Amino acid sequence: MQTYQTNEVETLIEGLNEDLSAEYGAMIQYLYNASVVSGLSRRILKPFFEEEAQDEMRHALYLSEKINYLGGQPSVRPKAVKHVTGVREMLQHTLQEEIDTIDRYKKRIDQAEQVGDIALKVQLEDMISDETRHKEEIERLLKENNL
Repeated sequence: MQTYQTNEVETLIEGLNEDLSAEYGAMIQYLYNASVVSGLSRRILKPFFEEEAQDEMRHALYLSEKINYLGGQPSVRPKAVKHVTGVREMLQHTLQEEIDTIDRYKKRIDQAEQVGDIALKVQLEDMISDETRHKEEIERLLKENNL
């Protein structure tokens, strides 16, 4: 195991822990949404939210392992989850969370490049791709349902 000691790596670890907490929160948010969504949209949105939760879990696992590898202590605290019940509110809230996640990962890519961690950079790019697909699907759902 390689141990890094630079300030840049410490900053990267802090950022990755922020991302990890957000992924935990997103996973919980999606599971919450899947459990409370109702009405005509339930048949479509429940499986959608459940699938998205699985993606966020994979992201969280990767981030946790990377933080540990870099010599940090992975966070165990999720970002706060919003209690929403309306379909439109659920989708708008998760859309904003996806946008925020993409922005954070772009910053983390720059930090990964600064410390020379190309594997992390590439993985974050893949995670941005996942989050972008989530974002676009939510945008389609909002548009198609005139929500």
